[in-house]
Amino acid sequence: MTFYDMLCMSAGNLWRRKLRTLLTILGVLIGTASIVAMLSIALGMKQMVMDEYSNYGSATQITVNQGMSDGNSGSSKDSLMLTESNLKLFEDMQHVTGVEPELRLDMTLQQGKYQGWMSLVGVSKKTMEEQEVGEGELPGSGGSSRLEVLAGNSVIVNFWDSTNTSDEGYWSTGELPDVDLLNRSVKATVYNENATNETVDTVDSQEDTETEEETGTVPESEEISYETPIIIKITGVMSGGPDDWKMNSEALLVDMDNLKNYLTKNFKRGAIPGQPMNSKGQPFSEWVYNSVTVNVDESSNVEAVMQEIQDMGFQASSNKELLESAQQTFRIIELVLGGIGMIAFLVAAIGIANTMMMSTYERTKEIGIMKVLGCDMRDILKLFLSEAGFIGFIGGVAGLLFTMLLSAAANAVAAGYLSATMGMADGKISIITWWLALIAVVFATLMGMIAGFFPARRAMKLSPLAAIRNE
Repeated sequence: MTFYDMLCMSAGNLWRRKLRTLLTILGVLIGTASIVAMLSIALGMKQMVMDEYSNYGSATQITVNQGMSDGNSGSSKDSLMLTESNLKLFEDMQHVTGVEPELRLDMTLQQGKYQGWMSLVGVSKKTMEEQEVGEGELPGSGGSSRLEVLAGNSVIVNFWDSTNTSDEGYWSTGELPDVDLLNRSVKATVYNENATNETVDTVDSQEDTETEEETGTVPESEEISYETPIIIKITGVMSGGPDDWKMNSEALLVDMDNLKNYLTKNFKRGAIPGQPMNSKGQPFSEWVYNSVTVNVDESSNVEAVMQEIQDMGFQASSNKELLESAQQTFRIIELVLGGIGMIAFLVAAIGIANTMMMSTYERTKEIGIMKVLGCDMRDILKLFLSEAGFIGFIGGVAGLLFTMLLSAAANAVAAGYLSATMGMADGKISIITWWLALIAVVFATLMGMIAGFFPARRAMKLSPLAAIRNE
């Protein structure tokens, strides 16, 4: 008996008992839909959490901060600063593909009566080019007279009405301040603990100069102001709403080279804001960074590289352990939800076994005739197994299609809620991957054949003479 003949006979036998076959397929449909739905929800939850974790950095990145000398390691506090020399040590490590320093200055922005605290962050050109701009454009060079910066999408929520002591800001009222970062100028001021009465060369704003000329007043040279003005121009704002959190969403990004060039030209040596002094009270001969991101070639090498950096005395952390812990948790969730769905599938398998067992009783005479005519016993076994597999396959495909429709509907309904409450425009609560769809259909087919094995074995061992005499 050829494979084609077996398929035709199996389809014909199932078609003769349409109602029973349909009810059995319906059971498989429910079982398949239960498993796929449960696992798709687990995959959707996992993807949302992984996307949220990705905002905190890649699993192949290590964040390095200044080390803390304990007096016993032999390393001085100065040697554990994130200087350019130490960055070179990180770059020379095995498995390290790149090092990206970060220079951060705390500052105040003022626009009219609104004031806000935030950070000016110097980043690499690569990091700057990776930013998605919602309004405006990426910053250019700016020159020595001003800094061109990219504002984070959440910068505006950090402004409050400085003239109103009862103003609690956006997070209490839900109302955005009347601040236009792109079309109206802002006054920026940094706190400079290294300030002297000769700190600034050219950073006094034109507005302040005009005011002094009009009023005829000039600040006394003996008084030192630790609030140092910085001339900035916001050229663009990151994509996303004010509630969408991501890396640097509340900061002002500037190209690292432009920031260092600006600070060098506008501040006296030893009075550059944010640059610490050494143990002798003198400025470092090289730039000192606030933090460094070390990129590793593979996630499997992150732990070794991080340990090597920690052994040097620096503080180092990575998202790798956090991501692995989250993945392990979701593996357990997937097993639990899959097990719940399996219960419905086991009920469907019992239905297939019952249907095939009844089929052997009803077709006893047919089985006997086939044996008398010399039909191979294995062909009889294959015939009943193919019928059970047919039921499992059709039920699996139907259940998959039904679940895909439910998944699409659930994602469409949940899209607005996720966007409004969690700021996730592309979030999906149900994800059906190609491998999940394939496994569901194959599993349904195999379960059908397993459920039909014992009825098929009974048909194969049935006595030919007893089968022919049976009515």
